[in-house]
Amino acid sequence: KLIVAVEQDEIPRLKALYERGLQNNVPGLKLIGAKEIQAKEPFCRGLMALDSPYTGIVDYKQVAQAYAEDFQGAGGTILTGFEVTNMQMAKESSSESEDGLKYPVIVRNSK
Repeated sequence: KLIVAVEQDEIPRLKALYERGLQNNVPGLKLIGAKEIQAKEPFCRGLMALDSPYTGIVDYKQVAQAYAEDFQGAGGTILTGFEVTNMQMAKESSSESEDGLKYPVIVRNSK
């Protein structure tokens, strides 16, 4: 996968993305120039590109649905139309909790 900068002002953002990729140990990541872009993708033009050979494009809807199924399978409940205003880790287990706060996250909304 190539992420291509076609304008000069896109290059700093591309370099920042490259640095984040390195920090996250993305394998095979490298910055390439215009000639290397054209060699890799003959119909693509750009000033600089981020070459990420082990990156793909995913259907995020399918990813979210898979997470939802896992969450519900673990006993979680999904609420829609619920505006989250704050999330935090619980400091201690509630004595009223049946699971002893197995997943100690407090989610709050405006209500």
